[in-house]
Amino acid sequence: MRNPPPPPRYRIYERDRRLVVVDNWADGQPERQMMMPVHRERAKTASGKLERIAFDGRTAFTTHRFYDAKGPRTLILDPGSVTIVNGIKVALACAAAVIATLAMVSPLLLLPLLFLTNRKLRDEIRRASTAWLDKFGHHPS
Repeated sequence: MRNPPPPPRYRIYERDRRLVVVDNWADGQPERQMMMPVHRERAKTASGKLERIAFDGRTAFTTHRFYDAKGPRTLILDPGSVTIVNGIKVALACAAAVIATLAMVSPLLLLPLLFLTNRKLRDEIRRASTAWLDKFGHHPS
């Protein structure tokens, strides 16, 4: 349940074509109950999103179960690994654009992608990507 917002400190109105500012707290602070800070939970980081956590370039990367057998988990990547992950993201975006173009131009050219419906092959790809992620990132301690 959210707390209502505190009353505004200043009231602004117009008198004789001039703006007048009145300090509502001039007589004293409002009630202590109204000044209580609202505690908000930190939103979960979306999977696949890189969140910089330090000035030296270390970045938190949250994985997803789709491509990580140990996921979802948060890995800490060094700056070199971050550039590799960003490159992979760009390559996947380009591949998605090519697939979308092929789907519009000639859907028959997408038939070779049916091999991805094989569960064993998908599990093997997931295992390989998990091993790759284990090599590049480490768990926060």
